[in-house]
Parts: sequence; structure tokens; C-alpha cells
Amino acid sequence: MAKKVKISDEAYEKARELVEKKGYSSVEELVEHLIDKEYTEQGEGGGEEERLKGLGYIS
Repeated sequence: MAKKVKISDEAYEKARELVEKKGYSSVEELVEHLIDKEYTEQGEGGGEEERLKGLGYIS
């Protein structure tokens, strides 16, 4: 079942640019891929340090 998620216009435009650059068929496909990727990384022991790196707090 499809659900709707509200994001800013700026975030949507960035997502549209990624869709074009990376070859996704839609913004929805991009979002699903990113969620699956993040979920998988968390399951593989991606702990707090990886989360902070992803947020740009540490390098």
C-alpha cells in the first residue's frame, strides 16, 4: 500500500536531480532504495558512529 510523505520543496528538487543523474525511474524508487540501504546498514552493525558520520558530525 502506498503512503504519502511530506518533504520540503528543496528536498524534492534534490531528489528529482538525483533521479535524473542516477537513473532511477522515479522519486519514489529513489526513496525506497535509500530506505532499504539505510535499513540494511543498520542491520549490519552500523551503530552510532556510522549514524553520526552519515549526519556529518564526524568524519
